Amino acid sequence: MKTNQHIEVWVSPEGAITVHAHGFTGSTCEEATRFLEEELGTLGRRQRTRDYYRKNQNQNPNQQNQQT
Repeated sequence: MKTNQHIEVWVSPEGAITVHAHGFTGSTCEEATRFLEEELGTLGRRQRTRDYYRKNQNQNPNQQNQQT
């Protein structure tokens, strides 16, 4: 994981959990937080940021072509 990539987890007093992945692009944010979703249970809502729609800077062109 790059040093500028991190995951914030917030738990409200009511027990609502918010997970925010910073510094990830494309679907790497979902890959990085998958373990939390599996452990915490049912996902209520997913809100994708503009970084999700940016191309992953770490993939080579062959990987990108295989995923499309």
